[in-house]
Amino acid sequence: MSKRLKIAFVCGLALLMMSPQSVKADTTNASKINSQAIVNTKTVTNLYTKDGQLIQNRKLGANSSWMTDQVLTYQGQTYYRVATNEYLRSKDVVVNYGYAKSGTVVIKSWGGASFSHNGTGFERNGQANFAAGSLWKYNRIDKSNGLIYYQIGNNTWVNSDDATTATIYQNPSGWLQIQNTQIKPVGTVGYDLYNGVEGIKVWMVRRYFGYSNVHTIYDSSVAASVRSFQARRGLSATGAVNLATWKSMGFSEASWYNIDSYVAPLQTNQTSTRSEHVEAMINEAYKYLGQPWISGAASSPQYGLDCSGLVTQAMYASGINPTPVSAIQHAQPGNEWNSRMLWSDGRIPNVSFNDRQRGDLIFYTDPSTGLIWHVGILLNRDTMIESWPGSVQVHSIYSGRGNIAGVKRVFA
Repeated sequence: MSKRLKIAFVCGLALLMMSPQSVKADTTNASKINSQAIVNTKTVTNLYTKDGQLIQNRKLGANSSWMTDQVLTYQGQTYYRVATNEYLRSKDVVVNYGYAKSGTVVIKSWGGASFSHNGTGFERNGQANFAAGSLWKYNRIDKSNGLIYYQIGNNTWVNSDDATTATIYQNPSGWLQIQNTQIKPVGTVGYDLYNGVEGIKVWMVRRYFGYSNVHTIYDSSVAASVRSFQARRGLSATGAVNLATWKSMGFSEASWYNIDSYVAPLQTNQTSTRSEHVEAMINEAYKYLGQPWISGAASSPQYGLDCSGLVTQAMYASGINPTPVSAIQHAQPGNEWNSRMLWSDGRIPNVSFNDRQRGDLIFYTDPSTGLIWHVGILLNRDTMIESWPGSVQVHSIYSGRGNIAGVKRVFA
């Protein structure tokens, strides 16, 4: 048996008696493959000698992998050499050139030409150029004429003239993972208002009936006013606000859904660094600067929000989804104190107060109860951006917010 260039043999050799056959292959048409190449058998596969004779009593197992160093063409058919005098037909195998390696490349500013590998080298394949700035995952690499080629599709390659590898920043396992696609609303978009609900829609209803928004909550007084309103308008007098009641108050149907569905636009992508994720979070928080503090609120910069609502939207902008904490969940009964949930979330690790830095979350306790009641985003070691009764503001970490409980880190 001839010496094989075998790298893997999955199913073994099938010992089968075969009738003599010949493809009469012309080895003068053979070309050396200028690359490492692997052929993977699809099924149990015939072997042929260099003079075109079918090798008797032996086949290669299905799903086995073999190195090949030569490609042979004969009457429109292609064969790959896998040993000194043994060849496989191209229709029986899948060919992979280069070396298995995975990663991501980003196309340079002028766009990226598309290439195919023909065994002896690379050639333009006529496909449209890849868009500047686009990201592509590759699963193999090869080298030719001083360039590195990255396989980003089925025998589709780009080279290092037009693309560069991109380092993908990600939090360690066990932390909140960074997402590189737009985060979607979590919860029911278009939820009804009833006792205990907070947030922007409640803030608008309270203001409609002339109630203070010192604490924005749907309470028995609001329910009574809504019930009377519904009776006057011929609506079912439930005391809860549904879409029909909302529209009867003069609010738009679009706002009923848009307020709930707002998730800050993602400001980062797969190539963003840790610093860029931190800055995306802080930039989003600054969009709310000067807006009023509203309990249970976590919607768009058009409105106010509270401390954990600010942190939630800031996280969204930087690719972090802190579910079960969400903008919609925050307005539901019993979830006003999402700062406590963020504090207890082990996916946002605690760090030493002395090691605090820009982008960390700083938490405070109520001096009278010792419970977490406030969270801010550090701008530097001594200053934070926060939502505190009055408004969203920049403030010293040392005065008037209660006792500092500790610091947690969103990005490793």
